[in-house]
Amino acid sequence: MAQAASKTCEICVSSPGHNYCEQCDQLFCDGCKISHLRTKMTKNHTFLSGPNINPEVKLYCKEHDENFIYYCMECSLPVCKICAIKNHKKHDLSEIKESLESIKAEVKIDVETKIKKLQSNIHDIAEIDQGTHTHQADVQKVIQAIREEGRHLKEMIDKKVEGLIITLKEKDTRNVKTLQSFGNELKTALDKAKEQQKFYQDTQGIKDTTKLLQKLKQIKSQIDQIEEIQIPIMPSVKYAKKTVAEGEIGKLFGN
Repeated sequence: MAQAASKTCEICVSSPGHNYCEQCDQLFCDGCKISHLRTKMTKNHTFLSGPNINPEVKLYCKEHDENFIYYCMECSLPVCKICAIKNHKKHDLSEIKESLESIKAEVKIDVETKIKKLQSNIHDIAEIDQGTHTHQADVQKVIQAIREEGRHLKEMIDKKVEGLIITLKEKDTRNVKTLQSFGNELKTALDKAKEQQKFYQDTQGIKDTTKLLQKLKQIKSQIDQIEEIQIPIMPSVKYAKKTVAEGEIGKLFGN
């Protein structure tokens, strides 16, 4: 009997046996098949061809090494004559060729019916396509709206940032002017005090007591009029950063 697993030509025993003769129950290579069909006695034999043929499964019962001659309608299986007696005795059996034609007709009807039903709903595809295009257009509109809202929020944030920076710079300008003013006043007072110091030094050469007392009195009067400048507290600047959770940002947007 043919051994489908070997897939070797059973005539020349050297080439792949991709052709199965249904009448001879043998595997043939392409060359041996041609020779077989040229022989007068076997020219009408029929072949199953292909690299994946499995005649043992298709045509024979593995258990009893017999041809499948019946088809069990209850088990939906091909059976040999021994299987029919042993395992399918009370089942509804029919000849395998008749069953094959019946199954082929049934499958053909099922396929045609399915295609007909699908074709009757073919207009739904157009509706689905239209709905898909509409949905995608809506998605693009929503994306645009989200981006516009994001830009608007960013503009407001940028405006707020610039406002804070301008306020800080204005305060900085005022503080710098104030500090510079204090510095100038301090320098002026120091210059006046040094001037009186020089006048005092000049009095060391005055011998006239009356004149000296008068001069010292003038220096003391001028010194008393010089106001001592208090060094101001240096201004400091800090930024109290506010922590904003990601969820809070999400609340600024729509859904």
